[in-house]
Amino acid sequence: MFEYVSGELKSKKPTQAVLDVQGLGYSVLIPTSSFDRLPRIGERVRLFTYLHVREDLQQLYGFVTTGERALFELMIGVSGIGPRIALAALSTMSPRQLQQYIAGDDPIMLQRISGVGRKTAERMVVELRDRVNTLALEAEELSSSTSAHADALAALETLGYSRAKAEQLLRRVVRQHPKAASADELIRLVLSL
Repeated sequence: MFEYVSGELKSKKPTQAVLDVQGLGYSVLIPTSSFDRLPRIGERVRLFTYLHVREDLQQLYGFVTTGERALFELMIGVSGIGPRIALAALSTMSPRQLQQYIAGDDPIMLQRISGVGRKTAERMVVELRDRVNTLALEAEELSSSTSAHADALAALETLGYSRAKAEQLLRRVVRQHPKAASADELIRLVLSL
């Protein structure tokens, strides 16, 4: 129904953003992957949206990229996976990682997502394996597949960062320093935040 919502960012939390669109405030649920890429409060932003309607509830979900939204829509099409788990998946892993784990038949990694057990992870792989490869993820999302990114992520986890926190910090560094190419440089930039 809504392709996107564009307006002034009034407030933001890791799971929610409020946009003022010509005097109307839209409360939008977001994954942390989108939160990390939101501008400062008071600046304009556009979120690609998905409206989830049930008998007793209407919720608007927002994503910084169309790739995130497409992956969200694929996941909620799997039996037993609702918007809450799909949002948790995008908050736990980057869209590219999700795509790799699903396409690579790796349900064990998918069990790291809150609310996803063995059977649900296996169902995700079986039902989405072929369809997930057709997703076109944006260049910034693809950067998480580089070996430098993977090496930096592993090093940060060794230093005590949770995987989700390390991913969040690496996405922020990549956004602020797009020319950072080596794992050492990425780690140094994360540690200087």
